[in-house]
Amino acid sequence: MAKATTETRLESLEKEIKSLKRQVKAKDKQLQTLQDIEDIKKLQCAYGYYLEHWMGEEIVDCFSKSEAVSGTFVEGTYYGQEGIRKYFHPGRDVPPDFLHMVMQVSPVITVEPNGKKAYGRWYGYGTILSRPTLPLDPAYMAVIYEMDYVKEDGVWKILKLRLLMHYAYTSGRTPQGPPETKESKGKAAPPPPKLSPDEWAEYDTQYPSGYIYPFHFKHPVTGKPTTEARRNAALKLKPNPFKSRG
Repeated sequence: MAKATTETRLESLEKEIKSLKRQVKAKDKQLQTLQDIEDIKKLQCAYGYYLEHWMGEEIVDCFSKSEAVSGTFVEGTYYGQEGIRKYFHPGRDVPPDFLHMVMQVSPVITVEPNGKKAYGRWYGYGTILSRPTLPLDPAYMAVIYEMDYVKEDGVWKILKLRLLMHYAYTSGRTPQGPPETKESKGKAAPPPPKLSPDEWAEYDTQYPSGYIYPFHFKHPVTGKPTTEARRNAALKLKPNPFKSRG
């Protein structure tokens, strides 16, 4: 009887140990996922701070070295490291009166079970200031970011950046530019920058188009896909207006 009791207790202990090991493994995975999310938040927010003064080298270094890397903006998509460098102009001389402050807020981040890829959706909201003519010409903007991230050698990097311009507003601006002042009178504003994406966007999805950039995640309560595809299909989108500026 004593031997049977000892064997029973040992079996019970072995089961408890196995259960504890599974729990510890699950907790380790959960902690790693939480750490991954924090690392991705730091990466995205650092990108926003580098964008403030258009620190091209630092911005490009936030991106993966993979040829699958890309950046999609209102005019179209830039592919590969060459495309990313073309857009962000590392080494470009940016005047001190330039300010491009876009806050990275309200993240929803999803890490794949293998911990090697992740996805994020963010709001970007902020101000752009420059001095094309006097006085300073402020613009206020609101954007959506849909991001893909990849972990390379233990470090999270941006794999795909997709930006949807929701809204941009310039106070007091006329179609020709800011109001003329004594300082700016007779000074011509520089032409808008030449755009040259590798693939032009087909449609204008800016406000007030009603376009909803597809969510990377399902509804967190119901687990069902959301309805943006159906709503987008009903829209009559205008052609991309930026192609004529290329």
